[in-house]
Amino acid sequence: MKKSINDRCPLQVECERKKCDFICKELECPYYSANAREGYYIYDQEAIRDRKDREAMDEALPASLGDDDAPDGLVYIPIEQLYSHPDNPRKDLGDLTELADSIKANGVLQNLTVVPRMVKGEITGDTWQKGYTVVIGHRRLAAAKLAGLKELPCVITDMDLRTQVQTMLMENIQRSDLTLYEQAQGFQMMLDLGDSIDEIARKSGFSQTTVRRRVKLLELDQEKFKASVSRGANLMDYMDLDKIEDPELKNEVLEAVGTNNFRQKLASAIETEKSRKLIAERVQALSAFATQVEKADQSTMRYVRNYGIWNKKDEVTRPDDAGTVAYFFCVGMHQVDLYRQIVEEPEDAEAAAQAERIKAELERRHAELETISRAAYQARYAFIKDFSAAKKNVAIVCRFVAGMLLRGHDDPDDDMMSELLDVGIDTENDEIDTAAFDERSKESPEYSLLATAYASFDSEGVNYFWWRWDSAKHSMACVHQGNESLDFLYKILTELGYEMSDEEKALQDGTHELFREYEESPDPCALCKSAHPFCDKCCKTCGDRCNAVQACRKEDGEAKP
Repeated sequence: MKKSINDRCPLQVECERKKCDFICKELECPYYSANAREGYYIYDQEAIRDRKDREAMDEALPASLGDDDAPDGLVYIPIEQLYSHPDNPRKDLGDLTELADSIKANGVLQNLTVVPRMVKGEITGDTWQKGYTVVIGHRRLAAAKLAGLKELPCVITDMDLRTQVQTMLMENIQRSDLTLYEQAQGFQMMLDLGDSIDEIARKSGFSQTTVRRRVKLLELDQEKFKASVSRGANLMDYMDLDKIEDPELKNEVLEAVGTNNFRQKLASAIETEKSRKLIAERVQALSAFATQVEKADQSTMRYVRNYGIWNKKDEVTRPDDAGTVAYFFCVGMHQVDLYRQIVEEPEDAEAAAQAERIKAELERRHAELETISRAAYQARYAFIKDFSAAKKNVAIVCRFVAGMLLRGHDDPDDDMMSELLDVGIDTENDEIDTAAFDERSKESPEYSLLATAYASFDSEGVNYFWWRWDSAKHSMACVHQGNESLDFLYKILTELGYEMSDEEKALQDGTHELFREYEESPDPCALCKSAHPFCDKCCKTCGDRCNAVQACRKEDGEAKP
């Protein structure tokens, strides 16, 4: 017979908190918390830090209120004279049904803390009426109204607005777990009231770093921020956003926080920002001898080369004739094209120019495919690095390892394994520290197996495209190529909970727009000459090539009127 939770737990208590490794990984299980250093696996470090922050806050709260705030006595106040505080950091009180039922059955067992109402709020500017403003007990007040109570037990205190806000923030953080947005708003409110970061940290029990991180969240687009919180985003997601410097780009990625496209969007944005910095460096170097133009004039400029983001080590060099011949450059999203003033037009100038245009377009597509593929790899890597349910999915992990062996993959990448498992590299052999790896494997054999298999399977260079010679265009073309190994990897990752982005799916099935055939728009004059090579009237009347061609054919009896 299957044992109940009580039977399995050494404390013999019902635990409904987050999962520990003893009882389905409930992180906040009392037994788990007390024995976390005795061989239990801890993956969610942020949750543990938050728990410690709350414990520190419990000790800091009395000190923040001071000894002068002791209650003067308990009084019962009519419920219609009690009002919610307009500056309460917590805006969403949650589901009050259960609390209202409890109050209806047992009454209010804990008093509310209130202050006499002021005339006007110093923060919101709201005008208040006579009565009392609740500082502690907003959920009890709302639930009591639902339960139909006429009066509530209260302690009337005398606090200034600053102390009221501090008290509400501390009480909510302690008992209700404010959302990240509400925490950020609360800390900012305390800053606005004159508290320093150090003072907020001391009073709240949070570290100064945590306080700064929360307040920094308010730099994001507020509507997008609140929407992402409602999608279930966590603090680690917002910390990852700090990898992006550009505010506009950061807010674009913010729209994907809490969705299956977030990791892909984040990785793509990071690559985009790196590309922009590289392009800026190239522009600065080219500006020393060339003039930037919006668009190249093919009649006066000859294409020389491009400096693309795909070759980060490619340095800009000054041409030997830069002092006598004018040079120009155009800035694109993925490359900077360099042009030279035409001195002597070659006989096949147009053909050469066309070939260079095709080459530049194909290289641009290749650069974009490289960027998207790197972003996809980074999203896959981030998923494996943060994965904490290997033990629960050991059957899938074993299938992954078997598939890796069947496909004959090489030895795992030591650097990747070092990062995934947080073990060092043996500097003498330039290989993974096997002793440290063995110890890590004892702690978490399932994840160690998963990380080893993944480090053998995936890399930044794994993708769905390859270069093929296009004889018609006399150039290399970047085309879609199936990848059975990568398909298998995505299958395993999906079973483990990974959600492919739209870009990844388009790369996999070859439907991405970058794979479509490139066709350059033909030159009108070339069409005329091709249609009627022995007539020069087409070029003379090139205002409308179709009419011109037809006119020439009519004169020569090649077309009926």
